[in-house]
Amino acid sequence: MNSQKSLITLCLYLFIIGNSQAQDRILEDYNLRQTFLEEIENKEYTKAEDRIRKLIGHYSNDGELSFTTGQLYYHLKKWDSAIYYFKKANWVGYNIAESNYNLACCYALENNLEEAYNWLQNAINQQPSFYYAWMDDADLQILKRSTYFLGKLYHYNRQATDRNSKWQADIDFFNDRMQQFHYSIFQHISKKEWNDRIVLLKSKIDSLKDFELIVELMKITALVGDGHTVVVPPLNGVNVFHRAPFLTYFFDDGLYITEAFKSYNRLLGTKILTINNIPINEVMNKVKTVIPHDNQVGEKWLLPLALTIPEILEALNITQNKLEYTIEVEREGKNELHKISCNQQITGDFLESWLYGYYSDKDWIKVEQNETPSYLTRLDEPYWFEYLNENKLVVFHYNQVQTNPEENETQFIQRLTNFINVNEVKALVIDLRSNEGGDNTIYRPILNGIIANKKINQNGKLFVMIGRRTFSAGMCFATDLEKSTNAIFVGEPTGSSPNFVGESGGVFQLPYSGIYVNASNLYWQNSYAFDNRKFITPKVLIPLRFKDYRKGEDLSLETIKLMSK
Repeated sequence: MNSQKSLITLCLYLFIIGNSQAQDRILEDYNLRQTFLEEIENKEYTKAEDRIRKLIGHYSNDGELSFTTGQLYYHLKKWDSAIYYFKKANWVGYNIAESNYNLACCYALENNLEEAYNWLQNAINQQPSFYYAWMDDADLQILKRSTYFLGKLYHYNRQATDRNSKWQADIDFFNDRMQQFHYSIFQHISKKEWNDRIVLLKSKIDSLKDFELIVELMKITALVGDGHTVVVPPLNGVNVFHRAPFLTYFFDDGLYITEAFKSYNRLLGTKILTINNIPINEVMNKVKTVIPHDNQVGEKWLLPLALTIPEILEALNITQNKLEYTIEVEREGKNELHKISCNQQITGDFLESWLYGYYSDKDWIKVEQNETPSYLTRLDEPYWFEYLNENKLVVFHYNQVQTNPEENETQFIQRLTNFINVNEVKALVIDLRSNEGGDNTIYRPILNGIIANKKINQNGKLFVMIGRRTFSAGMCFATDLEKSTNAIFVGEPTGSSPNFVGESGGVFQLPYSGIYVNASNLYWQNSYAFDNRKFITPKVLIPLRFKDYRKGEDLSLETIKLMSK
């Protein structure tokens, strides 16, 4: 009996010792792994190579370790070993585009052009931004110097000499890149219709002017059905597009001129009735055909911009003179005719500032408001907040998903959280009405801070204001708030959908005309897989009327004040 107890005790002791030793080995391997990654980061490649020999067998399916080991051997110029580990990372699905690209580099450095081409082509298909970047990479110059492989990777008709053949080459290039780069180009348009439209456009080259061909490309692109896939209006060169001397906004009660050059000050606050005697609703229906959009709400956001581009109006047979036309407006109950001259060229600065809502010019004036609501101020700042003492509300204006270099996201949410916790705050209001996006990988600290704050993450204590300009990364943030908090949404529907195809990594330039195009290349599933909504609809729908805008009233915020009493 005693011997049996002793045997059991011995077995138990050995089990404990063995288990302890196994745990020690696990921790030792983990520490080795972390040290290895630090050595790679510090470029201590010789040390890292000695360490990886002890480590790699324990992490055979570790994609990060395989990829980093590939980088190690790349820096040590051991191409075969680098190739082995990049393929291993690729096999487990880690950093596929980068792995493919690095494989192309390694094969090129081994003078294996065929393999280098194959892996580079795979990398470009995964990440279109490599399409141009590889040409400046010293590792891949052997491919660039090869007429054969350069022609396969960057293919277009280099022998085009006259206008028509150059446009033929550009349209072919557009067709090839759109099909190569876009995430799901035939989701909203059939392949047959797409191909038919490309063939038809090529048949019209001789009869259409250059700006008309560009607008036709815009129309084809809009049929793809997402808001990030776009033909950018030409910003320079002989085909540069122009803009009207005013800007408009589409309110629920009509299209109004809200900003203008001083010489057109009489137009401020007027409602547009016709353009060249064509009723404005008919004009808008025509112009919608060129607007990239995720949904019809997004069309309302971009429609005012497209309406001010005269090349678009003439190409759609709304006007006859590219730079001049007549508009009929309603001013103080009376109709007036005004001749419009569009001499200003569109610039990149103008487009960017218009998109983010803070365009201004020394000769530029805006509709005079009784007061300027806070949501129309400080639009060039990514994020800021204010305290409405009378209502005990904190309003967090999130205008861009970009980092403020003076206060990053973590610092900002800490300051916001501290303010909420130490002050009398009935509710937090998050304003996303001007948030057209940015980098959706950086807002996590802000989101987590809101989710974790028990004081405001309650029904009736957290509100989100949304609208037509809530788009891209701003849409991702809105969807995360809807999914993970108790927020009540107020305003108008969003300009994008909870799950959407987007991203701006598929930019390419037509070789002869120089026109820039972006093909959306990623799918963002921010909500549940079965969420097919076109937009987030607010629980409290707020009308947008010009009379409220002119008074400077923010009906969304005023409604929240009543709800939070």
